[in-house]
Amino acid sequence: MHSVMNSFRIHTISATLAALLSLSASAEVIPGRWEKVASLAVAWPITVELKNGDRIRGNFSGLTDLNLTLATYSARAVIPRADIQTITIRPRDGVANGAKTGAAVGAGFICAIAAAYVIAERRAKPLWVLSLTPIGAAVGAGIGVAVDAGMNAPPIVLYEAPQTR
Repeated sequence: MHSVMNSFRIHTISATLAALLSLSASAEVIPGRWEKVASLAVAWPITVELKNGDRIRGNFSGLTDLNLTLATYSARAVIPRADIQTITIRPRDGVANGAKTGAAVGAGFICAIAAAYVIAERRAKPLWVLSLTPIGAAVGAGIGVAVDAGMNAPPIVLYEAPQTR
């Protein structure tokens, strides 16, 4: 009985840990907290939306408890924390994942054509069709890069002003 109970506990704890580890690691921003902004590298591009609706784009320069310093194209701006509604960044996403996916799809497409050819022609030598696989992969990679470059990732919110009632 004791070993059955220990086994049950181990399985329960293991399942719980596996479920917790599978949860998304990205947490939503807590309104009014500067921690995510403070962790930015200097000169990181950010967008600051003010409570009056204006938007300022520039590079992060520094942060105090009361102000955000932002380097814009024309000047250095010190923005009071009380005036800020949100601070966002754009994720830095290359096109490599689009190229990989496109290459895999292109190569798979050529392999599917080779398989269809073998089935239709009842020949066991699809090598000349399979030799086109690198071309299919290259065309697919090009299409994947174009599609990935055209997709806009949503901005990441680093700071949000607390709601006033």
